[in-house]
Amino acid sequence: MTNLAAKLHIWVYTMDMNSMAIEKDGLFSINVDRRLSVKEQWEDFLHELCHVLRHSGNQMVMPDRYVDWQEQDASAFQLYAAIPMSMLKKLSLPEQKNEMVAFLSDEFQVTYRLANERIEQIQRRVLQGILDHEYQQFTQSQLSTYSPDNWSDATRAIMNKLEQLKRKGGMTDRQASRLL
Repeated sequence: MTNLAAKLHIWVYTMDMNSMAIEKDGLFSINVDRRLSVKEQWEDFLHELCHVLRHSGNQMVMPDRYVDWQEQDASAFQLYAAIPMSMLKKLSLPEQKNEMVAFLSDEFQVTYRLANERIEQIQRRVLQGILDHEYQQFTQSQLSTYSPDNWSDATRAIMNKLEQLKRKGGMTDRQASRLL
């Protein structure tokens, strides 16, 4: 915490109070709750670091919805900062999820809860990528059924009539597309 904070010109300190980021006259400080475990302190520091790097304003006077957004953003940032994908890719991970979570908790010095959240986040993104790919393949296969080769005789007759009207100048592409 102290090394990273020093490089970013942020004063970091610990007190017996909830963790928070403070900005005063362009200077930033982060209080980390010293009543927390070392791993929880690191996680709180990363959460508050997001507020320093990406947010502005005093949450005490902000609308609740904006505060909620900032907190969600800081929680997401915390996951990425605590267990970066670039570092994760270089590791040889156990196959069982509970062993993987325990390994990451130890390797990155984060709580079991955060390591589990990060693995679940990655799993959701992988699943979303698979679903996106399958949907793309499905829609592309559906487009082939709309080719002129697959049109019925009635559809072909209507399309030919529209094409004739366009050629005669009686209809623009836009007008023809509205009829379709």
